[in-house]
Amino acid sequence: MCKEGYPDFTAQDPNSKYFDEKATPENPRWIMVDIEPIIELESVGLPELKANPSLEGMPLLQRGQRLSVQPVSKEHFAIVCKMGGVDSESL
Repeated sequence: MCKEGYPDFTAQDPNSKYFDEKATPENPRWIMVDIEPIIELESVGLPELKANPSLEGMPLLQRGQRLSVQPVSKEHFAIVCKMGGVDSESL
């Protein structure tokens, strides 16, 4: 993360598809963070992830899951890093 979390301004914009009528400046309800890469990772597509039997049980790959913030076990993280050409132990 390259910046501390701050209120998601789109939640308070009635013209945004992310508008949340319950969000206020005092109670923003949604928080944004800015991130930047710390190491280059080769692209690993969803079909490649699904084809890897070592990733069985990974929440991202389960039917009905949305691509969002999800937990990733240390084991699955290491496998995905290896698929992307990165040694997870170096992070």
